[in-house]
Parts: sequence; C-alpha cells; structure tokens
Amino acid sequence: MYLYCKGDLRNTTESYLQEGFSTAHLKGMYGQSNPVSVKGTSDAFDDMVIDHTVGTSISGVQRKMFMTLENNVLVPSNQGEYIVKPTPTNFPQLAENEHTIMKIAERLKLGVAKCSLAPFEDGELVYVTKRFDLTKEQGVNLLIEDGASICDVHPINKGSDALSYEKCIKTMVKACGGGLGVAAQAIKFVLFSYIVGNNDLHLKNFSLQRQPNSKTHIMDGFTPLYDLLSVAPYPVYDNEYTSLSVLDSETKGEFSTSYEAYGHYTKHDFILLFSALGIKEKVAEKVILLFADDLQIAAIKTIQLSNLDEHLKNIILERINARVKFIKQPIYNP
Repeated sequence: MYLYCKGDLRNTTESYLQEGFSTAHLKGMYGQSNPVSVKGTSDAFDDMVIDHTVGTSISGVQRKMFMTLENNVLVPSNQGEYIVKPTPTNFPQLAENEHTIMKIAERLKLGVAKCSLAPFEDGELVYVTKRFDLTKEQGVNLLIEDGASICDVHPINKGSDALSYEKCIKTMVKACGGGLGVAAQAIKFVLFSYIVGNNDLHLKNFSLQRQPNSKTHIMDGFTPLYDLLSVAPYPVYDNEYTSLSVLDSETKGEFSTSYEAYGHYTKHDFILLFSALGIKEKVAEKVILLFADDLQIAAIKTIQLSNLDEHLKNIILERINARVKFIKQPIYNP
C-alpha cells in the first residue's frame, strides 16, 4: 500500500512509515529512524523562546528558537542544530505553508535547507529546519554572510524600495567571483518567489557561504534557501509582488513595456533581468518558461501531498497557476 511521508511529501510504502514519517526522511533529517517530537506546546513556546522578534513581514512575527535532539525530542539549546518555528496566531497553518513551499523548491533542485514538520506534545505541527552552517568539526562553522552585508545595506533597509534584485544580484555574484551559473541561480530564486507568492525575499534571505579554512575573500556561492512561504492565504501581507524591484530602472519609476501594459511582472521583466546579468535573451526565455512549467508540475504534486487543509491548498495552487499565466504572457511591444 502506497502512502506518503509527512516530512518529504513524497509517496512511500506503508512499511517504511513511522507515525507518518518515512525512515529515509527521518535518517536524512535527524540521523535516526525514530519519529521526533518537540518539547512543550505552542502556548508554552514563548516561555522557552530564545530568538523572538517582531516585524512587519510574516517572517518577522514568527517565533523561533534553536533546539537540539535528545531522546527523540527537540529541546531548547543555544547551540542547537535545528531551528523550530511554530505557527503564529492569526496565520493558519503557516508552519505547513512554509514546509510545502520549501519542498516545492526542493523538487526543483534549487538547493534548500533540510526541513520537516514535527508535533508538539499536543499534536500541533511545527516547522523544523536543519542548520546548514555547521560542519563536522565541533565549534567550526561555515563562514556565512547575508545579502545585506554583501551589498553594504543596513539590515533595516533589507527590503527598501530603493533596492533592486538586478543591482544586488550583480553585487552578490561579484562577491562569488562572477559566473553566469551563480547569476542564473539567484534569478531563479527571485522567479520562484514571485510565482509562489513569497514577497519577503529581502536581502537578509539571501546568504553566501565560504569554507572556514578558505584563504580568499571570494565566496563559494549561495547557501541553501530558507524562509520561503506563500502569502496568498494571508491578505494583510499580500500587498506587493516582490520585496525588491526586479529591475534597477524601476527604482527610478521606469518599468518594462509589458509591466506598463499588464500591471504585473511577466517573462519580459525576467528576460531583461537575465540580460542585465550577461545571459542572452533567447536562452533566458527558454530557461524562464521551462522553470515555470516545472514549478507548476512540482507544485501540483507537492501541494496535493502536503499537510495543509484543502482550502489553503487551493489558495496557494491558484496563486501559482495565476502567476505562471502572468509569466507566459507575450512581450508587449507598443
């Protein structure tokens, strides 16, 4: 009998499931085949929380803390290798939302942090992600620098209207020594976020990494993606397409002819973004359209198996389908 794993949202056989989680997923996430739970309940989480911030974005109101695994239970720890985030009040199933969007990105091989869901003592599911900055050598971490630091932008301005992905990606790619592959990867991050409705891809949600023993200032590339979700189910935060302007010209009030005609981003804007970063327009268009098709297919499969209720599944999938249609609109030439 084929069922699915709540952790990786893929089909598996019943014999490989432990309380809804496949043994393969549990071993990859926690290094063990036993199911994992989280200490306490959502109501008690604030009493334990280590990292608790309040801001204007959804990620800013999410409670989160470092935890470590002890006897199959995630418990608070300043040096824990896991970050745990329960669903905040007034944001139904935000934990399941983030998990689903991350798993869609994973299916597209975008490179994401390992993540899963785990139950509190009362059964409520919380989002769990594994830290990617840790190495096998205790006390030695990867050198991580976020996009705000790389671009010399104060954290308070991480999503400023004066910033563009075009300009910031150029700076981040330069920090990695250049390379069209790195540029294309960053643009796919932006395109993915636009399509799924993640309008919080600000500079602190980009990070670059370097090995701790590196003797150069050149970064190795982007870290795995993290903090991805869809704001489609939460209208109060669903008020802009992207965190930054896509093209630098937009910071001066100049938009593409297609944006002016349609009122939203299409493949035209992303072709221009690819072109600005040195990738030919014909190549860019093929990449964009193939990526949009692959994302739509991955979304249907992943959302169907997700832990979201049917109403939220429909809202998120409708957003993705609508944005894919946006992307495929013809370039407007007046």
